[in-house]
Parts: sequence; structure tokens; C-alpha cells
Amino acid sequence: MSKRKILLFIFFSAFLIRFIFIILFPLSAPDSIDYDRMALHITSGLGFSTNLGRAPLYPAFLAVIYLVFGHNFFAVRIIQSILGAIICLLVYFIGERIFKNRKAAIMGAGAAVICPSLVAANSYILTETLTTFLLMIAAFFAMKALKEKNKRNWIISGVFLGFSTLCRPVTLLFPFFLLIGLLLFHPPFTPPLEGGEGRGGVVLSHKKRLQNLIFVVVFSLAMAGVILPWTIRNYVVFKEFIPIGTGGGFNLWVGSYLPWNGDYNYKDLSDKENLIKGLSTIDADKKFFSEGIKNVKDNPGAYSFLCVKKLGRFWLQIPGGKRVLEGKNLQKIIIFIFHYSLLFFFLLGLYLCLKEKRKEAFIPLLMIFYFTFAHIFLFAIARYRIPIIPLVLAIAGGGLYRIIQYRRNFSLGRR
Repeated sequence: MSKRKILLFIFFSAFLIRFIFIILFPLSAPDSIDYDRMALHITSGLGFSTNLGRAPLYPAFLAVIYLVFGHNFFAVRIIQSILGAIICLLVYFIGERIFKNRKAAIMGAGAAVICPSLVAANSYILTETLTTFLLMIAAFFAMKALKEKNKRNWIISGVFLGFSTLCRPVTLLFPFFLLIGLLLFHPPFTPPLEGGEGRGGVVLSHKKRLQNLIFVVVFSLAMAGVILPWTIRNYVVFKEFIPIGTGGGFNLWVGSYLPWNGDYNYKDLSDKENLIKGLSTIDADKKFFSEGIKNVKDNPGAYSFLCVKKLGRFWLQIPGGKRVLEGKNLQKIIIFIFHYSLLFFFLLGLYLCLKEKRKEAFIPLLMIFYFTFAHIFLFAIARYRIPIIPLVLAIAGGGLYRIIQYRRNFSLGRR
């Protein structure tokens, strides 16, 4: 089968599954109310809401759809399903770049087509699908840029990561993580040999590091160019330096609050409400931040233990496991089986990437580790890992292909 036919099959099968799902299961969440209200605020001609608790891009995305199709959640779900199908294609492209193997790429993309969390995300009026779509494009062009040493691709990657950050601010500090990663791990340091040999290798390594530094600056400026207009808007409206919105302080407080075990206690929010009673949104987030820092300083050991727990919540739980899937044991079992199988194949793919020194895996792995660290230090739930699941799937495709290849070779050897 030609590559074009493979890509068409991936896209249409992914879209069909998502289309059927959104018809049968039009899902909703409490956060959807805010996004819908903000979008209606825009479409009514009142501009962006003064609600800083939500980043601006997703409400703007909804507003554009409402202007074209009316106040129609089904239209939103259809468009998100199209984006979800494109995400599956991006899994293919990224997997192919990493493993240089079409079959490994097909397996990763095939898993993305049926991945429960990716399919379900298209039905929610939430940021996950749009964030994932933008993040995957940013990752793909960053991979191309790192391989080809191309400033244009770094700019494209930075622009898309900027839009992704305006959708979910968690990636705001990724350029610093990228800089550290490139300086420490890409390329490896070449020590001089005896008698002065190898000094050229050291000079070359230093030149590459300088080149990487320049690329990170270009990437960061492109990202900042997307975010800065919103930051300026916030300063004009609120007279405060707020890069995107509030919420970081709250996430730190929740993730460090021992009585809540570092988790969101949606059944009883009295502790939260009493802490910020009478404060504005901005002052409340500042209060949360200062109390979060205090929690960490006063209980560093307990906070470290919470971080370990949050790591487990981030990777070992399933989205909606507490509320959406409550009492639905069969669905939980199926999703858990898929997820733990995915983790197994991802770890195998990770091992192969490290063993075979597959440099193309650098950007996807860096993004995966960044998301992990950002959330375990702040606030972690399974839903927050959805934007990086396609990157996990791309690497897992290589692990799955290697097992199938091994079993086939073993069977042929026995014959």
C-alpha cells in the first residue's frame, strides 16, 4: 500500500471512530461552562472576558465556530474530531522520523486512532484537543529544525508552541527546559584524546552548542511574539504583569496542600474558599502562590512524598476515573488495559531510542519529561497528560513493532 493510501486510511478511520463517539457520547465537564460563556462574550461583541482563570485561545476558537455555525456544540465536536484525526497523522510522521520505519509509524498511529483518551477528548468542550494539535505541530517542526539546523522551522515551532501555551499555559517555561536539554545532552561532549588529538571535536561540540543556543533564542522569540500581545493586553486592563492568566498559584497550593493530599478535593472546597475569601482573582492567585511556597518550605519531606504520589496520578490513573467513569467498571478495565499496554510499549520504545541513539527522539522525550516534571511539582491529574499522549504513542509504536518483529523472527527460526 502506498504511503498516501496509508495516510488517508489513518485519517478517515480516526475521524469515523471519533464521529461515531461524539454522536453516541456527547460529553460535558464543569470547565466547559466557563469556556462557553467566554466564547459567547466574544461573539456578542464585548471582547475577551476579564476571567483570567482561563487562557484565551480556546474561547476564541469556540467563538470562531459559533460565528460560522451558531451556538452549536456538535459543530465544535466535529471540528475537534477533524483535528483529532490530523493528530493521528502527526503521530505517524513523528514515529517515522524517530524509527525510520513505516511499520513502526503505522503501529503508533494505529494506536492513536483507537486511543480512548484521545477519542473521548474530542467530545468534550475543553482545551485538550486543540492544545494537543498545536503541541504536536510544534514538536514536529522542532524535530525538523534540530535535524536540519533550520531557523525557519524553529520559528514555526515557536509560533505553534506559543499558540499551544495560549491554550494551556503549562508550556510557558518550555524554552528554558529546551535550552538546558540542548546544552547538556545534544550533542554529547567529545573529550580530547592524548597528545592533543580530539581538540577539534571539542571545538566542534562548543560550536554546536552555540548554534543550539542561537536556535533556542529564535524559537523563544517566535513563541514570545505570539504570547506578548496577550500579556500587553493584560497589563493594560489589569495593571499587572500576567503573561497569560492566573491559576499557577492555585495549582501550586493544591499540589502542596497536605490536608488534600496534593489533589483537588472537589467534594469539599471550603479550605480553598476560606483562604481567599474577599480577594480578587489576581490577589487570590498571589495568596495561593505564597501559601504554596510556605507549604513546601514548612514540609519539604512531605511535599517530596506528594510529588511521588502525583507522578503516579499523572501516569498510572486514567482520565475521568473518579467521576466520569464512576461505577463503569467494564469501561475502566478496557481503558486501564490499553493504557498500561501503552506504557509498556513506550518504555520498550524508550529503551530502543536510548540504546540505538535515535537523536530524532530528543524533542518528543524532552516534551514528555517537561510535562511530567511541571505537573508533579504543581498539580497532577491524568487528564493533564493527554497533550503528550500522541508523543508517547509515536515512541510506543517502535516498541510494539520491535516485539512483533522479534516474534516473527523467532517463529521463522524455529521452522
